[in-house]
Amino acid sequence: MKRLTPVLALLALASVTANAADHAHTDEADLAAKTAHVEALRARASLAPSVTTITTLIEADDLLRQLRQAPTAKRAPLRAQLETTLGRLELEIVAASRAKP
Repeated sequence: MKRLTPVLALLALASVTANAADHAHTDEADLAAKTAHVEALRARASLAPSVTTITTLIEADDLLRQLRQAPTAKRAPLRAQLETTLGRLELEIVAASRAKP
């Protein structure tokens, strides 16, 4: 029984470490996806430029930068704010392309 306790402790520590590493990879993948989404929207916005889309793109870039620099515990609100900004940007791009003569 005395030998089993340290082994169980090591197994528990290994599973916690693996879970933390998996979470870090998920955050990096999420950041890469958000970056790609911003770049795709930037390309779409260039086809129908307007003042509002440019302003919202600047806001999205700033939020993406803040999200990259934020500690993991503070990323959730920034991620939600970035998602909202990207949704608004998509709507602005559609509106700008429809207003184009």
